[in-house]
Amino acid sequence: MESGQYSFNEDIKTGEAGEVIVQNYLKANGCTIVTDNKDFKYDFIATTPNGKEVSYEVKTDVYCKEGRDTGNMFIEYECRGKASGINVSQADWFVTYYKHLNQMWFIETKELKNLVYYNNFKETEQSGDAGSNTKGYLIRRHGHKRFFLVKNFVD
Repeated sequence: MESGQYSFNEDIKTGEAGEVIVQNYLKANGCTIVTDNKDFKYDFIATTPNGKEVSYEVKTDVYCKEGRDTGNMFIEYECRGKASGINVSQADWFVTYYKHLNQMWFIETKELKNLVYYNNFKETEQSGDAGSNTKGYLIRRHGHKRFFLVKNFVD
């Protein structure tokens, strides 16, 4: 499906499924999921093996697949005329889950904000659901991979 063809409810289901994949990855690596959250602050909190509570924001990219991969990571900052995404997240870590690439790209949110601030990334509008006027930055993944912790997996 192309961008804008999903309904909001379908997008929510897809995003929540991506959160579960990331949670399962963290659990397999010794973390415990403490709580889910359904507002803009973060998606969930996990306790690390050393006992530290860490919050995560997870974005699921389903459009990135063989033959259609632009090589970009989309980082939302505004939707329907209001600050969103990276501009409102209070999560400690920001994770982009690429369903069709079987990859998770982890970065501390403060580092992602610095990456955006200190670079002149291309900005795009009209992304996301039709009529949402979602705006975001396009980050060339492989040109900036060194800033991310990239995990490959088979689900």
